[in-house]
Amino acid sequence: MSQLRITIIKLAVCILAIMGLLMTFAYSAFPGASLFKMAYFSAIVMIAVLALGIVSVYITGEFKQWSLNNGATDLGWLWFNAEPPGLEAMRNGIDVTTLSTKAKQAGTPDQTA
Repeated sequence: MSQLRITIIKLAVCILAIMGLLMTFAYSAFPGASLFKMAYFSAIVMIAVLALGIVSVYITGEFKQWSLNNGATDLGWLWFNAEPPGLEAMRNGIDVTTLSTKAKQAGTPDQTA
C-alpha cells in the first residue's frame, strides 16, 4: 500500500475517533437528542475543523512564498530581530571564512590572559 493511502486511512480513523468522542460528549450534554442528530452535528464540526486546517495551511504557504519572493532570507529567522550570523558580511562581499579566522586570531579576553 502506498504511503498516501496509509496516511488517508490514518486520517479517517482519527476523524472517526474524534467524531465518536464528540458524539459521546454531546449525547451526555443533550440526552434527549437522537443519535443521528449527534452524528450529523459531529460531522459538521469535523468538516469545519478540517476546512479551517486546510485554509490555515494554504495561507501559511502563501505567506512564506510571498516572503521569499520579496527578499526574505530564511523564514525561520522571521521570529528573530536580526539576520543569520554572517549573512550581512556575505551580502557585502566579505568572505565569511576570513571573518572567522580573524575572530580566532584576535581571540577572546579569556584566551589572551
